[in-house]
Amino acid sequence: MKTQQILEVIEQITEVKKSDIFSTKRYKKIMFARHLYCYFAKEKTNATLMEIGNSINRHHSTVINSLKLISDMIYINDDVTKDYLDKINATILTKFEQPQKLQIILPFDVDIQKVILSLKNEFKAKCVKII
Repeated sequence: MKTQQILEVIEQITEVKKSDIFSTKRYKKIMFARHLYCYFAKEKTNATLMEIGNSINRHHSTVINSLKLISDMIYINDDVTKDYLDKINATILTKFEQPQKLQIILPFDVDIQKVILSLKNEFKAKCVKII
């Protein structure tokens, strides 16, 4: 995954323009979007702190601060932050990441249709493909 893709998702979910994320503006909404970008860029890419900082015209220490801030918000169970994290994660998963395959080995005497139905219900999967 590329940092540019994360930036697009952050822009879409937070409704903060890329140009504002790159800017020096310190409005709460813009700073929060910037923090989210740093957090997801570190979590979803192999980019270094310096590369993440450079991608938004910031120093790597700003990225460290962003990571700490988002981690602290997760730790205290901040609902707003969790909502944004869930939305961004879901968007990244559907747009850019490949779905993970699940392999299950079953005994011969198990009704496969019941297992598939159970998996669909439990994981709310859109489809289960047997290979």
